[in-house]
Amino acid sequence: MSKESNNITTSMDEENQEIQRILKEVPEELLINIIADRLQSDSSNEIKRLIQIASQHSFSGPIPPPQMLSEYNSAHEGLADRIVSMAESQQKHRQSLEKTSVEAAIKTESRGQHYALIVSLLIIAGSLYLIDSGKEIAGSILAGGTLTGLAYIFITGRKKEDSDTETIKKAS
Repeated sequence: MSKESNNITTSMDEENQEIQRILKEVPEELLINIIADRLQSDSSNEIKRLIQIASQHSFSGPIPPPQMLSEYNSAHEGLADRIVSMAESQQKHRQSLEKTSVEAAIKTESRGQHYALIVSLLIIAGSLYLIDSGKEIAGSILAGGTLTGLAYIFITGRKKEDSDTETIKKAS
């Protein structure tokens, strides 16, 4: 290969890289429009069959971007307002479900604490009755076992709650 053809190849590579860099800076929609205009002005149907343009748009969240909303509105008057009100309604519904869930959890926990207090008081009263009626060993075992069980439940319940909190924090 001669030195002159080597220089031409290098210069063509540099030009290709420069063209690629410029094309990356041009917005995709502009390129699509230019190609579509050329295809419409070109009389050759073969080129139209060889080039296929695909465009994909996506978004995340309950409300589409403003451009899409205006397209919805142009398709059917008032559709954008309906989409926004639907998203607002869904948000209110989700918030009411979360509120109901939290309130139910609080009530359940409170009810459990009340029942635990009642059961504990009944067992302690029963053990005091047993001790008073001369059955000290049975009353002591009942009271000691109850207090030990309650202490265990409170300690392990707190540890489990703390580990659940840690898990939630790590997941966030």
